[in-house]
Amino acid sequence: MRNPNQKSLGPDALQAMSHIQSLGRRDFLKFSSIAAGLALAGGVISPLNALAAMPPGIGHMSEAEYAVFRRLVEVVLATDGTKLVPVKDVPVLQTLDAALLATMEPHILAGLKGGIAYFNDGPQGQFGKRFVDLDDARARAFLDAWADSREVPQRALAVGLKKLVGLAYWANPPTWGPLGYDGPVSRRWGLQSLGNAPMPKV
Repeated sequence: MRNPNQKSLGPDALQAMSHIQSLGRRDFLKFSSIAAGLALAGGVISPLNALAAMPPGIGHMSEAEYAVFRRLVEVVLATDGTKLVPVKDVPVLQTLDAALLATMEPHILAGLKGGIAYFNDGPQGQFGKRFVDLDDARARAFLDAWADSREVPQRALAVGLKKLVGLAYWANPPTWGPLGYDGPVSRRWGLQSLGNAPMPKV
């Protein structure tokens, strides 16, 4: 249910969600290279502090946006009790900031920021609280409801934000081990990228 006092979602936010949905394998590999570079450089901050209060070094999120993404990480990336690398040991939000948000065109990033604020206000009509203030059960229920919504803006936001958080986690090479994935064969075999090379002509 939408908050009746909530402003409508602008076209820039929908364009940002469309951009996020179009992210594919090549983008993922680019993000993983950036994440690996962060790790080699010692990371922006220690992964153990990744879910602490707004850390230094986050350059593309406001405190309010950081709080939304932090809550999304807690709700979406449920690694407790699994073989997956615990989310507290992965610099998810730093990767999101440095590898994903930093690579967005300014108008796409601006649209995303508008969408994040809209999403955060979304539960107020039903629960009387912002997304960041919901308990886990209600936050998951709200996220699932919007992801399954017939309303395109709601569905696009929920799916797009979940995708960003998922990409930011899985872009970190240490998360691949429990899946039995040891990285792209092109890296292991030292293959050079040819880009979109044309097919040979006979």
